Amino acid sequence: MEASQDLNVRVEARREFGYARSIAPGILQAWNPPAQEPVALLKEVLAIIRPERWHETKRRAQRLRCCAFTQHRVLGRGLERGVRMRPRPGSASDVRVRYLPKRMVSWIVEEPQVAPLIHAIMDANRTGHVGDGRVFVLPVEGVVRIRTGERNAEALKAQLPFEMLWGALGTPREGARP
Repeated sequence: MEASQDLNVRVEARREFGYARSIAPGILQAWNPPAQEPVALLKEVLAIIRPERWHETKRRAQRLRCCAFTQHRVLGRGLERGVRMRPRPGSASDVRVRYLPKRMVSWIVEEPQVAPLIHAIMDANRTGHVGDGRVFVLPVEGVVRIRTGERNAEALKAQLPFEMLWGALGTPREGARP
């Protein structure tokens, strides 16, 4: 009786998992994937802001301990397609500036830090006029620190100057000055 029950289990498993061939006789064992440690979700917060608001934005982000960033000077335009201005009052002709100078700043942070960082960026850059900028939030698949091979959240953590010179075990690193 036990052999027929085993055969029924195998037939059901074959139907459920879509196997084209029959399962070989023997003990049917469920395969469990290896347990993985939970990975903190990483996000990239990308802000395009006015150049004159850059220092205030940086100061507010540093208050949140989001000190690591990348910034670029960029040219761009939004839906307004640049700016038209008259070189002097009463002038008949307009001067058109197609691309405006902006700053593009990128932070890689863990998910709980995203909302406070966006709030700080918006507070520092909101003037109520056209051209205040945009904030984008993008998923990050992973991060690897090249020097040590650390991955994800560990790669984002800053090391203390002592650890950078002497290593985590207290022995001098190769090439470090005594």
